[in-house]
Amino acid sequence: MALTRRNWLKTTGAGLAAAPAAFGAFDDYFQAASGSPAGMTRVVTACGICDSLCGIQAHLQDGVVRFLEGLPGDMCGRGKLCGKGAAGAGQMYDPDRLKYPMRRTNPVKEWGVDPGWVRISWQEALDEIAFRMKSTVDAYGAEALLFVTRPAPDVWVRFMKAIGVVNRVDHRDECFQTDVVIGKYTVGGKVWGNDFDNSNYILLFGWDILAKNKLVYTHGIVEARKKGAKVVHFSPNYTATSRFSNEWFTIKPGTDLAVALAMIQVIISENLYNKEFVDNYTNFAKYEAEIRAHFAQYTPEWAEPISGVKADDIRRIAREFASNGPAIAPAHKKTLCANYTNGTQLVHAISILNILAGTIDRPGGRYFPRSFEVPGVDAIYPPPAYPKPAGRRVDGRDKLPLVHEIDQGMFSTLADGMLNKYPGMIKFSFWNIYTLLGFPNPKRMAEALKTVDFTVVMDFLPADTTFFADIVLPSAIYLESNDIVPREYWNKYPQLLPRVALGAPPFEAKGIGYVALELGKRLCPDYFKTPDGGWINLNVLLDEKVKHMRLGDSFAELKAKGLVEKPQPFTPKTSFVTVAGAEGKCQIYVPQFVSKGAEPLPSWRPKRDLPNDQYPYYYITFIPAIHRRNTTENNPILHEMMPTNQAIINPAMAAKHGIVEGQKVLLRSRAGQIELPAHLSETVPPDAVLVAHGFGHVSGSLSLAGGKGARDGDLVPDASVDEFIALGNYGGASGIMDAVCRIEPL
Repeated sequence: MALTRRNWLKTTGAGLAAAPAAFGAFDDYFQAASGSPAGMTRVVTACGICDSLCGIQAHLQDGVVRFLEGLPGDMCGRGKLCGKGAAGAGQMYDPDRLKYPMRRTNPVKEWGVDPGWVRISWQEALDEIAFRMKSTVDAYGAEALLFVTRPAPDVWVRFMKAIGVVNRVDHRDECFQTDVVIGKYTVGGKVWGNDFDNSNYILLFGWDILAKNKLVYTHGIVEARKKGAKVVHFSPNYTATSRFSNEWFTIKPGTDLAVALAMIQVIISENLYNKEFVDNYTNFAKYEAEIRAHFAQYTPEWAEPISGVKADDIRRIAREFASNGPAIAPAHKKTLCANYTNGTQLVHAISILNILAGTIDRPGGRYFPRSFEVPGVDAIYPPPAYPKPAGRRVDGRDKLPLVHEIDQGMFSTLADGMLNKYPGMIKFSFWNIYTLLGFPNPKRMAEALKTVDFTVVMDFLPADTTFFADIVLPSAIYLESNDIVPREYWNKYPQLLPRVALGAPPFEAKGIGYVALELGKRLCPDYFKTPDGGWINLNVLLDEKVKHMRLGDSFAELKAKGLVEKPQPFTPKTSFVTVAGAEGKCQIYVPQFVSKGAEPLPSWRPKRDLPNDQYPYYYITFIPAIHRRNTTENNPILHEMMPTNQAIINPAMAAKHGIVEGQKVLLRSRAGQIELPAHLSETVPPDAVLVAHGFGHVSGSLSLAGGKGARDGDLVPDASVDEFIALGNYGGASGIMDAVCRIEPL
């Protein structure tokens, strides 16, 4: 997309005039180029829009980013960037960015109500935050602190461990948490690598891989198709991946599990599994009787009325999958792991399919990354013993032992814990680059946040969470930070990049590492001192990491090298699961699950909510290809491509309700309601409504995204941990697509 200074100003408004010189980055044109044109400097760095961490060539002129493109030789992006990555400068130079630390003056915390911000210094902000944290711990214990943050960077983790944080929560239950749980016990860990390039048969349950802009995977599946691989896609709606695939099967939402179970039944009953792999590297022989007896009930004929997929097709696909290897059935993030409350059972079933295919850590299958080991701060500066966390888990995670032991978080149960299980327990919360829009039923999460005495929000934009903050801190973004970036998504041999700051954070924005160090000095100083009695310095820490990895004497030296790799032959693993009793084998039957309230083999369970008289339609949400969840809607480049969302429905449904293209409709569920314009499309089944995630920001300080569209999550019920236990949801899948709804024309 070509952008001129004129149309950039038209898009962003007069707010740009008050920004510093760097915010005038977009000059007469953007253009893609190989190498750096005259007068421009080329900088190699790593993208941070998603966890693929693709390599970037950034082209700067007079210290200003002119354009971003892919890095040749990079295994993840393969020399390309997706639309989100290429538009990263739109975030860097967004005139709406938070600029200074601010304190609330209006005591009323409510959606859309002006907090009455006043500017304060960083020292004032940090002193008050430290005082509030210490006062909270002294009066109520560390369990009264809530950190809504991912576990990164390592100095931030060190700070949280040093002060004894019990309640750190992240979005992993809405993403890949179930795959971590299942992977640990079935194959020995979360498997990020998908060797599509060398697959002959690719089976996709729901994953719209071509439209998700995960280039690290998209390149591979395209190459496989070119070489003759067969791609089969199960999806309720017809997507870009459906069009790309050899075969697409529409399937009732939440019934992928039935098809996967039936495929296992066919493969086992007909002895089509990879005998060499199964005999040597799995526990099939030890539990063969239990496995065969369990899956005997799940025939294709049983699965047909549940899923809507014909029994003959299920049987044929199972035979093809088992007989045309190497074959792969990936399980990736939200699509399979978190969409439905039966996601844990589905991921277990998919893991079994890959084990039976004999492609765990084998060419053409799912493989473990061969990565550089980057030492953490604890390896560089060994800390004193950390205090043992003591207190209650507000999200109820401790009631799900398999989830609790992997130490991730539960967005889906957090509001219930704060409002019902332990009302008033949380007195202080710190939110780092998370917004309320990321939660199921965000209105209920907002009510929970109102019960907290003091809240800090650190973000790069004035997201809706700031309506409930007492102090706001302006954050740097990935294009303004230095780091060492190994990759997991596509590492058949070790490869890493230095993440290089393309410019200083604007105004007074800083990174979360700075906050960790400064709060550490105030609250737990012994953990942030060096052996010589000084303080840990982030730049020196990076230098020390480079030295420990024997990649040079300083980060500057690594930066000069750019892409670093260590080519080596791919040697398949011969030992897998390390938990007690697994004997290093892949586990189809998982005996360890029995003592932890889970089933040793996956069983059929329906999704939580099914269509009924009051709410007759499936409610399907999706993340648009050009947006990163709820963080890029204010990016002017991406906003122009997709400024809002719609209620996408089949023309047959529209005719039934007298709805025409563009007409406003009301969608209701048991959680809430939203209004959106209707868009008619044959790609959606007649019994479903499709709505894009990431829109509905309330904040008027977001000049582009504010007030555009509706929050899809307002129709998605949150949950209690007791409800998850009753549903057999032992992996804690959030069920963010379990909702059903009704539609009414307006």
